[in-house]
Amino acid sequence: MSKSIKHLLLALAILLALYAGASVLATLSQLANAADRIYSGAGQYLFWALTALFAGLAATPCLLYLRLPKPLIPPADRSEPAFSIYQADLLVALRRNPLLAGSPLNTPDDLPAALSLLNAKADEEALQAASATFVSTALMQNGRLDGLLVLLNQLRLVYRLMAVYHVRPSPRQALYVYGNVGAAILIASSIEDIDFSELATPMISAAAPGLAANLPGLGGISRLLTNSLANGAANAFLTLRVAMLTKQYCAALVQPELEATRRSASVAALALLGVVTRDCGVRVAKSVFKATGAVFTDAASATGQGVKDATQSVLGATAQMGSKVGRALVSSADSAKLLGLKAVRLGRKAEPGVQVALELGDEGKDS
Repeated sequence: MSKSIKHLLLALAILLALYAGASVLATLSQLANAADRIYSGAGQYLFWALTALFAGLAATPCLLYLRLPKPLIPPADRSEPAFSIYQADLLVALRRNPLLAGSPLNTPDDLPAALSLLNAKADEEALQAASATFVSTALMQNGRLDGLLVLLNQLRLVYRLMAVYHVRPSPRQALYVYGNVGAAILIASSIEDIDFSELATPMISAAAPGLAANLPGLGGISRLLTNSLANGAANAFLTLRVAMLTKQYCAALVQPELEATRRSASVAALALLGVVTRDCGVRVAKSVFKATGAVFTDAASATGQGVKDATQSVLGATAQMGSKVGRALVSSADSAKLLGLKAVRLGRKAEPGVQVALELGDEGKDS
């Protein structure tokens, strides 16, 4: 690699580190402003306290890195005479590794088995860190906080992988790894702006065209779940890729080429991403459906109670109206009965006069 390319990569790594630091400071400023709203004057103390905390967290990996054994620089090719010397030095370094206690490390032929054991342990560490990143960023979905979570998880992961191999990469390799960490922070901070549901909606509609129409609210749940799983998977992939880069640098028997290392790290990260997505995707989906199910249950309970209250009100009003109509009918019947009785009495009083009128009428006809 030419010096100009090295200087360019170094400048890009420094730029990414500065941008990542600026993102952290912006997040701390937001937290300080929120503290000022709660209690006036508390924001300044909180800002400097958190700044000191994150500065210590950022310096801790550097101190821990320097405490690890010095890096062993592998030769460029196995055919070089320095390769046998490197194997002997690597055997001495691996004998001091507590994870390989009891493993035979006497000849160069023992190196592949020992490195395979360490690689399996490194994969376990990578899967644990990626799973934590997947779940936390999928459920959080906050760009600034996602960036902080990814930063802390990846810094911790890089150190744990170095501790697994009980060796530290060369400064140039470490700078490249931490440059990838900074790039992961930038992606994690801005990935929330991507609406993955817009990409998945045509596939869901093609697979089940009438499902969203028949189930109200399913469209919102599917968008939430799609964005959550996509955010978590993207951040988990970035974490796994950083882990694979660190693993290849720590377990290299020959000087790794940058382009080949980048490609193989991406392929290995994709292979492990399927395991993380399968295991953690179910947990995230259950959490989303549990939360939405509680909302739907509360809404259904409130709707059912409203229908019950409305039904009781209608039944009560109907009963009251029926009672009034009944009373009106009874009152009308009583009034009709009284009128009938009065008519009968009046008829009885009028019977003699009517009889006289009839007799006079008959006499008039005879004459």
